[in-house]
Formats: sequence, C-alpha cells, structure tokens
Amino acid sequence: MKSVLNLLACAVVALSPALGQAQTWSPTKAITFVVPVAPGSSNDLIARMLSEKLPAKLGQPVIVDNRPGASGLVGASSVARSAPDGHTIVIVPSDVYMAPILTPKAGGANFDVIKDFTPILTAGNAPVLIVVNPAINVKTPQELVAYLKKNGPTSYGSPGTGSPMNIAGEMFKRSTATQLNHVPYRGVLPAVNAVLAGELPMSIVALAGAAPHIAAGKLVPIALVEKQRSELIPNLPTLTESGIPGVETSVFFQILAPAGTPAPVVQRLNTEINAILVTPDFKERLRNMGVQITGGSSADAAKLARDTYARNQQLVKELQIVVE
Repeated sequence: MKSVLNLLACAVVALSPALGQAQTWSPTKAITFVVPVAPGSSNDLIARMLSEKLPAKLGQPVIVDNRPGASGLVGASSVARSAPDGHTIVIVPSDVYMAPILTPKAGGANFDVIKDFTPILTAGNAPVLIVVNPAINVKTPQELVAYLKKNGPTSYGSPGTGSPMNIAGEMFKRSTATQLNHVPYRGVLPAVNAVLAGELPMSIVALAGAAPHIAAGKLVPIALVEKQRSELIPNLPTLTESGIPGVETSVFFQILAPAGTPAPVVQRLNTEINAILVTPDFKERLRNMGVQITGGSSADAAKLARDTYARNQQLVKELQIVVE
C-alpha cells in the first residue's frame, strides 16, 4: 500500500506543472481586437477602452481593428476563421444575431453565428426606449397609444430594418393594435434627428443617442422596451410596467473568440475583462456613453446568444420582418 501511495504522490508531483499550464494562459503576441463596425460606435469605444487596460494585465499589446460591413457580419466572419488561440477576438453588437436571419448571404457570412464562436462574456447593454417630439404633447405610454389611435396611420423611426428597435416597434404595434409604419434609418442618430426635426412623432432608439436631447427637453422619453428598468434612467418605467406587455428587446455587446478556443484561454480573458469592467472609472465612462455594465461568465454569454438568436428567428416569422 505504501508503495502505491508513493507512486501516486510522484505522479501528482510530475503532473503539477502540466496541470498549472492547463489552468492558466498568457498571450505570446499582440491581441487583435476586431470591431465589426465603424469607429465611434458604442462597441468600438468599449474595445478601445479595453485595449488601454488589457496590456497591463496580459503583458501584450491589444490592437483594435475596425472591419465594418453587413451589420457586423464581415468582421465577425474574419474572426470565425481565425486561429482559436486567444490572439484574435471580436466585440459584436446584438444585431449580429439578427443579420444572418434577414440577410444570410450578406458580407460573405459563410459561418454559423452560434456554432462558430466561443463567447467570452457580455460586456454591456444599452437601454432602448421610445422617445417622442414634445409637440405631440404626450408623456406616458397610455397617452401615446391614445394619440396614435386618434391620428390614424403614423410612422416611427428606428436605426434600421431588423434592429432590436425595429423589432420593438413591431411588437408595440401588435400589442397596442395601433397603425404604425416603420421608417428605417442608418443608425441611432438619424432616427433621433428625425424626431427632433418633427419629421416623425416618435422613434425607438438606444439611450446613448437620445440622452442629451432628453436632458435638454427636446425629446420626451415615454418608456423602456426592456424587461426591467435601467440604472442609467431609473425613473423611466418599462412598457410592461405601464400595462403594455410583450414588448421587450435588448441591445448588448458581446466579446467572442473563435470556436474551439481552449477553456483556459477563455477563462483568462473573461477574468481580466470582468475585472476591468467593474473599476469605477471604467463604469463611469460607459455610463456617460449610455452603456450599462453586464459582465458575467462565458456560459452566461453563450446562453444569451442562443436565446437571442432563437427568439429572433421566431419574431422575424411572427412579425413578418423583411429587408426591402
């Protein structure tokens, strides 16, 4: 028995370095952080902020590489084909879980947005809300519904067909039995500007693009189209709270690695990025951008991705959303 125990002890000692290596990982060269949208967007800014902090934790530089196109599919596709070694990652907007459904061949998207990635974590989310022009004199969801029913067919703006805001608008139309026509714009700011100029009475947008105009009294926030209230605008209720159920969407930003990336690599990146996200200065900078910290595990992010993709498939059919 003693000899067996001695053999086991020797085996454990011999394996210890290997076990240690399996549980930790450090990059051996610069990390390329792909951003599949143009500079200046929320996920671009998150990537650049992380690129400032990560080198001190990982011991290698982090290079931000913007590869815009096809709602994030161009940049995401390039990462899906990269070596799964932790040296190439991507930060995607939640639109990437809709784009392949609506435009499956766009941007050379010859990949599976779920199977070809390993999520590292969900970095943050941007609250989505309905805003209206003060001239229509409504301040609550009930007043907005009354206005829409009184005035007949009306248009609303969103950042684009198939965007989470477009989905929310179609759900709102269905839930309230109002006559609403969708006007897609190329981004949040044009959809906000359309309401500011009085071209449209309402738009559904992310808080970041609307916040300065809300503060100035040039836009009226009506309600969040989220499951719960946001700490970024805590006094604004959700539509569900206001008696209009079934209108919920989400805009979030996830950091992904290619499928097959080893667990120790994913875990190290997850740990270091989570630690950065909760630092007071980082949280404050994101808050000023209209983004709320999410964080969490790789498993949490993977579940959110799967659930969002499956729900989008269902909603596209139910709401008959098509790209024109």
